Amino acid sequence: MSLRRLNHLVLFSAIALTLVVGSLPAVAQENSESSDNMVLMFNSPRPSNATATDLAFWGDLAISGTSTGFRILDFAQGQRGKQLVHFLCNGSQGDVSVYGNLLFRSVDSPQSSPDCNSTNVTASTPGMFEGIQIFDISDPANPVHVNSVPTDCGSHTNTLVPDPANNRVFLYVSSYPLGGSALGPNCQDIAGGGGHGKVSIVEVPLNNPAAATVSPYFLDEDTEVGDYFGFQFTACHDISVFVELDLAAAACLTEGQIWDISNPAAPQFLRRYDNPNINPANVDLFHSSSFSWDGSIVAFGDESGGGGAARCVDPNDNQGRVWFIDTATGMELASYKPPRSIPGTCTMHNFNFVPNKDGNNVLVSSAYTGGTTVVDVDALIAGASEADAEIGWAAPAGINSWSSYWHNGFIYANGARGLDVYKLFDDRVRRDIKLPHSNPQTQENVLP
Repeated sequence: MSLRRLNHLVLFSAIALTLVVGSLPAVAQENSESSDNMVLMFNSPRPSNATATDLAFWGDLAISGTSTGFRILDFAQGQRGKQLVHFLCNGSQGDVSVYGNLLFRSVDSPQSSPDCNSTNVTASTPGMFEGIQIFDISDPANPVHVNSVPTDCGSHTNTLVPDPANNRVFLYVSSYPLGGSALGPNCQDIAGGGGHGKVSIVEVPLNNPAAATVSPYFLDEDTEVGDYFGFQFTACHDISVFVELDLAAAACLTEGQIWDISNPAAPQFLRRYDNPNINPANVDLFHSSSFSWDGSIVAFGDESGGGGAARCVDPNDNQGRVWFIDTATGMELASYKPPRSIPGTCTMHNFNFVPNKDGNNVLVSSAYTGGTTVVDVDALIAGASEADAEIGWAAPAGINSWSSYWHNGFIYANGARGLDVYKLFDDRVRRDIKLPHSNPQTQENVLP
């Protein structure tokens, strides 16, 4: 380790003693690389070999989805990220959202039953289940499974849309018929007589989640058909919503879409963002989306290679990038991926914008073996190079980072070694806004 690097770590470790995450000093980052200003504060190792997926936050709790259930960790002062529960519930991929005492989990692999002790089956199995599982976490150390809601083609991801005035939430469920095991009677590609072409909208009464109902939202008829590995369909991978602006940004595999969700039960298509670099023949797909906190910018991420290819070997090509567009006009503003050659599986994956009192736009993103990267989006749009616009980064050696999000002064990164919590030292994120809760795909208020 260089003397400069050591001095930085000593300095940041001393500062870190005053920080909120259990007042922990920085911890060792063996066999890892990072910028000098990105310090690992805490790691909660994954308790099994299950893939760690998405994250959600409520109060002091961090909920980590996995392909075999979920974990709940307590980050209250002095708790040091204490794991309250590792709850097993079969069925991948396990994306999570939370609202009050209710936790929602996506199941996108056919299960023998709606129960947590189910086993993996084929999609043609009579009575099989895929969809949304609902849990009561009023006692977060003892979750209770209260309902399972089947959705056509399962639930690859879910996005929560709160409607407190009517004491309910909606879940926008994205799914698609990719792979033979997925092609059940309600999940077919075009060649099989279907094409899916919809998002399932689950309406959940907060006082009676057992009464949840499902309705379809059919995608705009001009949505581009994707041909992935010989399966042809239209579908979305994930959706972000901006509740106060009544907008949704849908990452619909071959194109990005903006919807009006002023009636959350019935979205209306507004416009599309079509990028010729997103080529299904190259297994490119729009994977994730996020709004800036003033709503003026939408980021669409390209999971080029489907999360299994090395798309960052050439930092200058157009594979695996996040693309920034003007929300109102659809004009392309800039794009970004890590500004260094990364030989392993790499593409931009799950991300969000930092809520800043200064109104500046900073994005935090995971990038598989590229780890976590943080970029000054305003600098990019103004013409800065990616190297100059990158604020900080951290890459655990040989480890995939699945989801990296900013939340209340820290970066939470979920991946193959569990949950990492980083502190980034930079003036551009120093004046972040603290939120009482956060589902990263759900932005509720215009900030600052």
